[in-house]
Amino acid sequence: MKHQKFLISEYFNAAEQFLRIHNISHEKNSIFHVSEILRYFSLLPYENISKILRLNSDFNNSPFRMPGEIIEDFNKYNLGGTCFSLTLYLKTILEYFNYQNYIVMADMNSGKNTHCALILVFNNQQYLLDPGYLLQEPLLISDKPEKLITPTNSILLDYDLETERHSLSTIKNGNVVWRYSFQNRATEMETFFMHWENSFHWMTMHGICMSKKNQEGFIYLHNNYLKKEGSGITHKGKFKEEISVIAEQYFNIPDQIIRNAQKALLENLHYDKELGYKVPKWIK
Repeated sequence: MKHQKFLISEYFNAAEQFLRIHNISHEKNSIFHVSEILRYFSLLPYENISKILRLNSDFNNSPFRMPGEIIEDFNKYNLGGTCFSLTLYLKTILEYFNYQNYIVMADMNSGKNTHCALILVFNNQQYLLDPGYLLQEPLLISDKPEKLITPTNSILLDYDLETERHSLSTIKNGNVVWRYSFQNRATEMETFFMHWENSFHWMTMHGICMSKKNQEGFIYLHNNYLKKEGSGITHKGKFKEEISVIAEQYFNIPDQIIRNAQKALLENLHYDKELGYKVPKWIK
């Protein structure tokens, strides 16, 4: 794919398919309408299984999963994507409705430009939309602290005038955990695709990770670790079962898809080592 020739309108069919599946109206544009889109969009889980499999299918080309493939894999296997593919798909849906929006890159503990999200511009105000972090509502952006209450925690968006960066943190039981920060500046599509391409070889691709959030709570899985919150109950810890069993139980992703990803993961790791990328120490 020639990044500079990317046309988002080419993927409006995937936007229409998403709208038909969830019976989302074509009403007049509003923040309520965007919130409706986000609520249904959050049904797409964050997961790197599809990304691991996609890389394994062709190491010699940029294995981007575009909107059409995302909705197809969701319908077949309940798959979603990582922040890059989910952000691009949500952007496609918003542009289908002519909502003004742009992509921003964000810094996390894992490094610079390791996360991405959207900024919505509507009625002279700006809102953070983050499908990769499973925000289910638009979060107002301002020079003052803004807070969003979810069923499992609170999300705080703060602003540092000196660095001109917005920071997103989660708050639970009084504990504030910083998640990422960003400058409110649009990222060019060429730059976005460059970061996306690099992400296939990040350390985060050296293990299986998935999460989803709904009205019932939040579920997070990373290799043999599971965290589940909801209905006032929190469970977290390692499990002894096969990852494929737990993933199928909580994410409804077919057992064989997970097993295929585990096999592909090992092949990808050894290939990354041959190419000189950073890999876990246990890789021989």
